[in-house]
Amino acid sequence: MTGPLSILIIGSDTQEQQSLEHAFRSHGVSYRHFFSNEDATLRAYFQKGLADAMFVPTLIMLDQDACQPESILALLKHHPVLRRIPVIIFGQGDDPERVKQAYQLGATCYMPKPSDWNTAMAPFCSYWKKRVALPAIKAEDIISPQSFSNRNNRQQPH
Repeated sequence: MTGPLSILIIGSDTQEQQSLEHAFRSHGVSYRHFFSNEDATLRAYFQKGLADAMFVPTLIMLDQDACQPESILALLKHHPVLRRIPVIIFGQGDDPERVKQAYQLGATCYMPKPSDWNTAMAPFCSYWKKRVALPAIKAEDIISPQSFSNRNNRQQPH
């Protein structure tokens, strides 16, 4: 087992989103939900060194039907630590163009929205908790200004 799941969800405040959150609570998954229209909050969270150190996600889930995954993934790619976290884009159906777009944007996977989140949560949690080794990220890694400058120095080609 890789450890507990903590998921950052970016979507809208809908009945479906509330069902997803209820499923997380039922399966003991900690989560934080940002609404897709909270641009300032999202930008502050993903700024280098300014992420909310009280909540470090092991997975990030983007609702393709409620947000613009490309802008969020662009922010993530520039964060020295959060960019290592797997990103799941989820949306209605499995249209090949939507799936292709998710992977072209750099998502770890695309997940069609299930008809019942609670039923889908058991295999979801089993997979991400027991089958996948997720990166170990600590709050100190995110908020340390030295970690950002050290990582930048190490990542620069010489």
